Amino acid sequence: MSHQGDAFHKIGSENLLSRRIERSIELSIKNKQYVAGQKLPTEGEFCKLFSVSRTAVREAFRSLSARGLVVIRQGSGAFVNEISSDWAIDSINLYLELSDDGNMIFDIIRARQLFEPEIAGQAALHRTEAELEELEKNLSALRHCTTGDLDAETEIDSQFHILISRASRNPVVSLLMRPIFDSMPRFKQAIFAKNQVGDMAAEKDRLVQFHQDILDAIRKGDPGEASYNMRAHIRRSEKNFLESLKQR
Repeated sequence: MSHQGDAFHKIGSENLLSRRIERSIELSIKNKQYVAGQKLPTEGEFCKLFSVSRTAVREAFRSLSARGLVVIRQGSGAFVNEISSDWAIDSINLYLELSDDGNMIFDIIRARQLFEPEIAGQAALHRTEAELEELEKNLSALRHCTTGDLDAETEIDSQFHILISRASRNPVVSLLMRPIFDSMPRFKQAIFAKNQVGDMAAEKDRLVQFHQDILDAIRKGDPGEASYNMRAHIRRSEKNFLESLKQR
């Protein structure tokens, strides 16, 4: 075998070894052998444990760090990362931004049509008085928001939907829907950027009414009406998006 062939074989072997180390550490983290915040064994200790070079261990650490499972602190070593819901949400948000091929707005609207009516229905069954108060405050903030201030309006709008997902009493629902709600400001700017102030005023009035209807149904504890009103709200979003395409 040539020197070049030897080099390629060595690199390939190192890659296989680093992946084996990475999988082993990942499994140990999943099995709680290493817990959040705990310092991992040193490079030297892993070298002895797996009978490998430091290069293979360092590559495994780099890969685990890139995936967010491990934090490498210069001079201190590698530590198991504190995995939170925000970390998961940020990863999905980044994926949605980087993979947008121009159809993402439509895909997200359709995803909302599939999930949010049922979520609103569940919120009507499980909401608390405190959550109703939060939704009332949100609706009041929307009413008093300056017409044409898309940033403020969309922040309030997305928070309304986040509050409803929390009121469904299913933490998985809140986790899965949050990236969709976080994407709303970016997409709303794309839909309404060319609208005139008069158009925005009329659209804001519609938005307020949709939110009022949804909140009224949730307050009454009527899941069917809450689902119906949410579906109508999202259909309006789809209509706005389709109309915005004609203006481009």
